[in-house]
Amino acid sequence: MRLLVGTLLAIAAGSVSFAQDFNAKDFMIANEAGQIIGGADMCGYKLDDAKLEAFMQNKIANLDETARMHFTNARGAQVQLSKMMSDTERKAQCALQAKLAQNYGLTP
Repeated sequence: MRLLVGTLLAIAAGSVSFAQDFNAKDFMIANEAGQIIGGADMCGYKLDDAKLEAFMQNKIANLDETARMHFTNARGAQVQLSKMMSDTERKAQCALQAKLAQNYGLTP
């Protein structure tokens, strides 16, 4: 399973790194948003539905197609990676994701 997830992440990262219109800021927003949304249920932090909907429509939907694809990959990878984390890793990752959710204005 780890090999599969690692391979998928490597393929996704490789395709992004060669994109002509690569935008590091968009890539980071897509990555963080994917991790925030992918980890919310597992970590137990709440996201505000209306704020999340507005963020998706106004921010993620307006990213270039490569960044949007990375959002989807990061979201799915977050769910899979969380299953392989130790309790300490999961606690640290959840604390980070909860803070990023707050920074992006996605919390109630």
